[in-house]
Amino acid sequence: MSVARVLVIEDEANNLDVAQRIIRAAGHEALVATDGQSGLDVARAERPDAILVDLLLPRIDGWTVTRTLRAESWAARIPIIAVSALAMQQDRQRAIDAGCDDFVSKPYAPAELRAVLARFLPEAAPVIVGTRRHDVASPIDRLGTVLAVDDEPANLDLLSRRLAALGCGVLRASSGEQALAIAEREHPDLVLLDVMMPGIDGWETCRRLKANAQTTSIPVIFVTAKDQTDDVVTGFEAGGVDYVAKPFEAVELAARVRSALFTKRLQDELRASNHELIKVERSRQELIGMLGHDIRNLANSVVAFLQLVGMGQLDPARPEFAELLGLSESNVSEMLRMVNALLDVYKLEEGRLEAVPQAFRLEELARKSVSQVKPEARAKNITVTSEVGDATVFVDDGLIVRVLTNLLANAVKHTPSGGKVRVEARKADEGTDFVLIRVSDTGPGITNEDAPNVFDRFYQGGSGRSRGGTGLGLAFCRLAVALHGGTIRVANPGQPGATIDLTLPAAAADRVAVSA
Repeated sequence: MSVARVLVIEDEANNLDVAQRIIRAAGHEALVATDGQSGLDVARAERPDAILVDLLLPRIDGWTVTRTLRAESWAARIPIIAVSALAMQQDRQRAIDAGCDDFVSKPYAPAELRAVLARFLPEAAPVIVGTRRHDVASPIDRLGTVLAVDDEPANLDLLSRRLAALGCGVLRASSGEQALAIAEREHPDLVLLDVMMPGIDGWETCRRLKANAQTTSIPVIFVTAKDQTDDVVTGFEAGGVDYVAKPFEAVELAARVRSALFTKRLQDELRASNHELIKVERSRQELIGMLGHDIRNLANSVVAFLQLVGMGQLDPARPEFAELLGLSESNVSEMLRMVNALLDVYKLEEGRLEAVPQAFRLEELARKSVSQVKPEARAKNITVTSEVGDATVFVDDGLIVRVLTNLLANAVKHTPSGGKVRVEARKADEGTDFVLIRVSDTGPGITNEDAPNVFDRFYQGGSGRSRGGTGLGLAFCRLAVALHGGTIRVANPGQPGATIDLTLPAAAADRVAVSA
């Protein structure tokens, strides 16, 4: 059977790498895209056999990607598997409703993803000779890719057949120099290495593999007739992990190859998890520093105002009293938003924050959000207006009020004094039961570089507008909107005056709840 091609649409580099490894280990070819629009483009150009799509993607979310593809005749029946860290039951159901065939939770569990792929794709175990792939029927198992190195063609053929029977993809090399080049280019999961070869021998080949940062993690098993104790010790000192004596027994070779590949897989997963933990810990440390600095500055301003009032040096009769009072109120509101955003983002990511949607008039939710940013806007002489008409939405009002408040507060923060901030709404595209809400301002805008990342947790941006704050407010917006099945994006990257578009599910006017 031919090798299946699986398109992975994933915007996080580590997750993308893990998914590709699992797909290749299952005997398939991986295609990649890092945002929803690119995913659609690659899918239409390559027409893959299956698609693995993250639900929370830049530009176009996974739900929209799925619905768009299902509307195209060529993609109506190909397997589409949803992926998300939001693993609540309603997320699974929403993915299925959009047209997905199955759901996989992140972080990827190799066994789970392989099992899901096996349900939709034919079995195939590629044998790779040089850079060409050949199909092998009825593999026993799928283990990984092995580079077999031996200067004797008969030995190389025998090793290749044994590895293929195990379900391994096979790369072949007849010298140490060729092995080094192939290993650096193809990154196999294991090297079976002869010792006595023309040119550099197996021991020196192993030393060079271990000295190269790109190949140092690849395990090496020596397969050689040099099986004396000194030879074995030399092999381990060179960096080998195991030794198989020639002529080898097929059962012994299979056991040692399986053990080495399984250990390598665990080490790769541990290495990826460790890398992710280091990134998270670094982000936590940066966040603590930013929060401490920002909250201290905001609190000091409020304390200074109260001390002046308490000492009688500032009273309501003085012209600057109203301005300083408004500034203090604005600072307290900002501190509360920072703390709430921190708590809410972690609750959402851990699946502990659920939406309890009801029908609400959008005008009522927008009014509450506008009132919360009025102190900051008044202090900067910024006009905040709301023109959402009679739109009604089916949402959790508490979450969406916080979403709109975060967007409006961010707009006010980055709009110069005397500017304008506006929230408006209209029905989304025809054929969808969503309302499009637009928050715009007259600030400097969001750069093309920052636009795909501004909704990522802790993102601070490379320039201008997106610097400052914790990088949590907009991350909360993305997660909360996604929890409702909606989307959020920067509508005009690289242009003056930022415009943020979000969609929320519409509701019939006669279902509007009476708000307390």
